[in-house]
Amino acid sequence: MNFFKKLFSSKQEKQETTKAKNHDAPKFDAIYTDEYFNKRYQEENIYDENGILDGCLKMIEGYFIDNKIEKLNKEISNHPENLDQVVDEGFGFSLYCRAFELSDKEATLFLSHAFSDFIIKKYGFKLFSDNEPEFPLRFLTLKYDNNGAVVSIYPYEYAAKVLNYEAKFVDLHNRIEANIGNLPSVKDVLDSFINSAKEE
Repeated sequence: MNFFKKLFSSKQEKQETTKAKNHDAPKFDAIYTDEYFNKRYQEENIYDENGILDGCLKMIEGYFIDNKIEKLNKEISNHPENLDQVVDEGFGFSLYCRAFELSDKEATLFLSHAFSDFIIKKYGFKLFSDNEPEFPLRFLTLKYDNNGAVVSIYPYEYAAKVLNYEAKFVDLHNRIEANIGNLPSVKDVLDSFINSAKEE
């Protein structure tokens, strides 16, 4: 009797572990032609001469200085740990921006661009504006191309969640770090899609 309990309980544990691993795995959404992709998305340059990113990073640096907060990550100002700190410690990044007569939209954009810069430099994502966003807060998207299979992250939408205390930049960064090396290629995605269609 104990043998069967061990046998079936270990099988159930393996299934639960597999489900937990797959929970954060990227999901298949759609297949785009290059023509459609190029029509819908336009690559954004946050490093242009207008200094947009520079201004975002200066606001974040200023927050730490004005609130006398020591950064968790001293080497990279816009590390996700520091971006979470800007929201969680001191009198709050939204209120700080309002003191400069800036709205919550601008506070969200500052955090979004700072996080995007970190992800672009660390993992090689590209930032795009979406001409046909599915939801209003998804007008910016970070994309990572793995041999034709593309992963999307919505930095502005995520920054809005962080400012509303519904999410943490560190959590998203950890999910990216855990999955980036295991991303399927376009062939893997299509094979999986075809096999699942055959099973139905």
